[in-house]
Amino acid sequence: MDHYQKHGFFSFNVKDKLIKTITSARQAAEHLCLTAADSALENFIDAALDDSDAYHYFRSLMPKLTPPALLDYQSRYPHYNQAAVERDINHYGLSLAEGQTLFHGGTWSEGADVVVTTRPFSTAFCPQIARRSAEWQGKAYDAGRVEITVLKVTSPQTKAYLYGPDGDHGHEKEVLFAPGAILRVTSRTQICTTSAHKAGEHFSMLSKEVPVILVEAQIS
Repeated sequence: MDHYQKHGFFSFNVKDKLIKTITSARQAAEHLCLTAADSALENFIDAALDDSDAYHYFRSLMPKLTPPALLDYQSRYPHYNQAAVERDINHYGLSLAEGQTLFHGGTWSEGADVVVTTRPFSTAFCPQIARRSAEWQGKAYDAGRVEITVLKVTSPQTKAYLYGPDGDHGHEKEVLFAPGAILRVTSRTQICTTSAHKAGEHFSMLSKEVPVILVEAQIS
């Protein structure tokens, strides 16, 4: 209105300002620890992957259609055939490049600094996907914390399968490691607290305050 009174017409320019600069995977994960959701960041990461020759090359080495056992892992988890999933990851998957960064949502170390996985280990290129996973179906409530891990591929020796756009969760661009991956924690930091929720009996909703933990680790 002030612009109209001064100039005789309305201005529809939107005033904006820089809120935060994110320049590393750790900063991106910390941001999602604090904000819980940021669709703009997820869209930015999706666009960067769509423009990445390395990403498209890796995807070109995967089957055009996701093998049924790996589709079942996404759509029926935790009720899936582990032996079939492990077989398909080792058959179709590849070792990721040294230094590749990924994110995982949910607890896995239980306080240990070195863990060898005994099940397929799910990761994503986006920390927002990891945050959703950490809270899925009351996981954070049961665990007593939200945990987001920044993973750096180091001396890769475990095969991983890069999901394509088909299936119910194609937008997640999930990377699934075969059992036997070695994870080494390099740091744990409590970033903040948040409310964790879980469906209770008779349509009730359980809620409690839990810490939000940022873990940094290497995966081989």
